[in-house]
Amino acid sequence: MVPMKVAKLGAAALGLVAAAVSAQASEHTNWVADAMPAIRRANSEWSEAMKSGDVDVIAKPYAIDAVFVTADGNSIRGRTAIRDFYRSRLNGKAPVVSATILRRGATVGDDGLVYEWGVGTVAVRSSGGAIETRGGPYLTVWKREDNGQWEIIRNVVL
Repeated sequence: MVPMKVAKLGAAALGLVAAAVSAQASEHTNWVADAMPAIRRANSEWSEAMKSGDVDVIAKPYAIDAVFVTADGNSIRGRTAIRDFYRSRLNGKAPVVSATILRRGATVGDDGLVYEWGVGTVAVRSSGGAIETRGGPYLTVWKREDNGQWEIIRNVVL
């Protein structure tokens, strides 16, 4: 039989652990909610910037040392290099007719990270006038910086 004081201490300890886990889960939920305006803005601006060719807008949400992994597995390191990649991709190519990001979900990780995933598509008009659509799934890792801003630290096109 467990003495009453030990049982009360055990119950109190379990209560504290449950409260701590609940607070941590609540804090994590707030990270996703906190990141969502930046994610929505970046996705919306990406869609419009792909059509207009504004590579500065496309690169703006990336951290200075971000890594972008293309569908073929090549890594592009740094905001400037990511901007230049998009510039070469959009310059002189078939015009972008539409670009969409369909976010399928977002969840929180440790250390102020939010993972976002979904499907991105880009439709271009070929020189013959036909519309060609490309795209596929993506995984983006967002990090909350000390100043409260959310930046993309990793973007993987699958």
